[in-house]
Amino acid sequence: MKVNYLAPKQAWTIQGKQIVFQSYDTVVCIIENWEHGNHPVIKITPGQPQSQTTAKYLNMFLKLHTPFNNYKNI
Repeated sequence: MKVNYLAPKQAWTIQGKQIVFQSYDTVVCIIENWEHGNHPVIKITPGQPQSQTTAKYLNMFLKLHTPFNNYKNI
C-alpha cells in the first residue's frame, strides 16, 4: 500500500474502495464511492479534527478528492 503525505504525520492511502486520511495514528476521514465520477461518501471520525493543523490538512485532503475544500461545509 502506497502512503501519500500532505505533510509529516498527515497521510492518506487507498485501501480497497476507500481513501483514508490519517493524522499521526488517528483516522480522521474516510471517503467511499469516489471512483468514476460518483458522488463521494465522506465520513469524518467523530471528534475530528482536534487541532487547527489537522483541520488544515483535512481540508487539503478533501480538496484533492472531493468537490469540498472545507470540512465544515459537509
